[in-house]
This record gives sequence, structure tokens and C-alpha cells, in this order.
Amino acid sequence: MITAEQAQQYLASQGISKVPDFILAAWIELVNSIQGCLDEHYTPAVALLIQSYLLALMAYGQGDKYISSQTAPSGASRSFRYQGFADRWRAMLGLLRGLDKHGCATGLIPPDPTVQAHGGLWIAKGNCYSGGR
Repeated sequence: MITAEQAQQYLASQGISKVPDFILAAWIELVNSIQGCLDEHYTPAVALLIQSYLLALMAYGQGDKYISSQTAPSGASRSFRYQGFADRWRAMLGLLRGLDKHGCATGLIPPDPTVQAHGGLWIAKGNCYSGGR
């Protein structure tokens, strides 16, 4: 089972910060709800990776702002990046699916926010041809 401390460390390593405690607790509860399936099919290390990647997907699904660089001992600076969300989403999803061959996490994966529906309107004009001309 992933702990709150592990979750916070992993999300911070992915540039995801300032997740409210109650949201993090809810994500952890969901991620840990698949523990039985993970225990049945995977080693503890692989199970922890699957839970970590699933947690990151849940966090990524809330937006695409993340910290790209940070400096401190009081030359305080922080840079954010807003591009490449679709690439980050697909990469994390690929890692998760690559590990979770038994589909333990499949039901909890958020819908892909990068998919866009496209609609169109087709208009056809028909004519009934009868006879002579």
C-alpha cells in the first residue's frame, strides 16, 4: 500500500505540488483499493510502481501546470511549464499499462483528457431519376 508520505514525495518529484490533503487522501484510498489484485499478481515493488503511476495520472488529470525548475537557499525561484501535458499523460499511462498486465488499475484510470471529439455534418442532395432524361 502506498502511504501519504510516499505519494507526496512521488508527486513532488513529478512537479505536482500543493495537492490539498483531503484530495490526496481520497486518491490514496482509491489507489490502495486495488491492493488485493496487486498482491495476487505482482511483487511489492511492481505494485508500488503501479500505484504511483496511477496516482500521478489522477493528479495529471486535474491540470497541466507543473514545476519545471526550482532554486532555493534564498535566491528563491520557481518555474512552471504548461506545455506537453498530452505527452506526459501518455507516457505515464504507458508506464502504468506496461506494468499492470492483469488490469488491476484499469477501472480507476481517469478518462483521457487529451482526447477531443470531432463532429461533422454531411449534407447530401439526392435526386430521383426516372426515365427519359
